[in-house]
Amino acid sequence: MYKDTQINCANFCNEIADSEDLYNLKKSFLEILTHDLKTPIIAQMRALEMIINGGFGDLSNEQSEMLNLTLDSCNYMYSMISTLISTYKVDLEEPQLHYSEFNIMQVIEETIKKINNFVNENNIKIIINPRIKNPIVSGDLTRITKVIQTLLLNSLNMAFKNSIIKIHIEQDKENISVKFESHSVYINPEKMEKLFKFLTYRTEKYNKIGIGIGLYLAKKVIEKHNGRIIAESHITQRNILGFEIPKETPSIIYYKNCV
Repeated sequence: MYKDTQINCANFCNEIADSEDLYNLKKSFLEILTHDLKTPIIAQMRALEMIINGGFGDLSNEQSEMLNLTLDSCNYMYSMISTLISTYKVDLEEPQLHYSEFNIMQVIEETIKKINNFVNENNIKIIINPRIKNPIVSGDLTRITKVIQTLLLNSLNMAFKNSIIKIHIEQDKENISVKFESHSVYINPEKMEKLFKFLTYRTEKYNKIGIGIGLYLAKKVIEKHNGRIIAESHITQRNILGFEIPKETPSIIYYKNCV
């Protein structure tokens, strides 16, 4: 299996230099990611889960700890590959948004619970600062949830240990914004812009693995919602990542403008 995967990847790289059909190349790469990489990782995760849960006998504490670390690594790789697949799909296809109304406060609170272990390990405190009358917004729930997860995780990766992450939720007449403010190293405008470009997520001082994976996709999703990404860095070591989107669906906004 792994030999076939290496051959597929090698053939793909050889074709890049000769082929002018980038669309088909991207489709080919997407198939490699999905079938040759994503599927085996799922099998590894399920096998590890069975072993950890005692499916093949009792484990010592050392064995259990090592297997859990391996499972965490597999989960991380699965998440990275899934993000790459989603990113290529956005470039290859015009994504269709499935609008619904949801409570954005609830989405943020659930996201914090999911990454609670990471927060505790780095002794980071999260404070939510809502300045909204109504937390109900309209958008693609699945994609907006992923954007919130991506921006929060990147803010946590940037933040100094033993610091505070402030989540500002604000609204005006037409829009709602979510901003993640972290106490972290200053990023100059050029490097900040690069964070949101596809596969340019490494910088000199800012080279944590995967720091920008997903930011490109997050930007695309917000723009598809007729919104904008917010990215600010201040010399006082205060960085802000966030987004602003309309509170209502485009059809409702269009209808109001026509009446």
